[in-house]
Amino acid sequence: MIQSNIQSIFPVPIYTTKMNRAFTKKELQFVKEQKNHTYKNIGNFTTYDSYILNKKEFKNIKKFLEKCCKDYLEKIICSKNNISLYITQSWLNYTEESQFHHKHEHPNSVVSGVLYLDTDKKTDQILFSHPIRYQQIQPDVGKFNMWNSDSWWIPVETGELFMFPSSLTHQVVTKKGNNTRISLAFNTFYKGTIGSEDRLFELIIS
Repeated sequence: MIQSNIQSIFPVPIYTTKMNRAFTKKELQFVKEQKNHTYKNIGNFTTYDSYILNKKEFKNIKKFLEKCCKDYLEKIICSKNNISLYITQSWLNYTEESQFHHKHEHPNSVVSGVLYLDTDKKTDQILFSHPIRYQQIQPDVGKFNMWNSDSWWIPVETGELFMFPSSLTHQVVTKKGNNTRISLAFNTFYKGTIGSEDRLFELIIS
């Protein structure tokens, strides 16, 4: 038996946490009503309102997400600049049985997030694609792991929040199960002073 050690360098962060409460009847009723105000996306349905977190019904959910943005900034980005992450656009996605959410990224955003409002934890997942992996020579893989995979599944549950770099490609493949998978997605951007004046890469965003 060879004694060896395998290290992961430059990992991509997938921040996850859960709401510390159930969604209220008022919040869920609002989500249900918004389904009548959607357009057909490539594979599922998305709300016309792309600033949905500004609605009073989502006031407390927005506060929770803003706390998570602050936590992400402190634990992962760890900037010595006095900056914050603020939520820019936000919207609801509805995915029915046999529908999907196309592979995509989120331009003009630093960190993106998905809060799951209704899922079937037995079948619902999010699929992330490797940001840089390309192999000219590709052996046929017999056992997948974090080092030889082009994509990675993560199961999702109601009340769970995922946050990740907006450049990370993700998707929902064809949905199984007869429930409606509902998610609240959002983008963020920096506010404050980024970089260094002395080193000539300062950027002030107000």
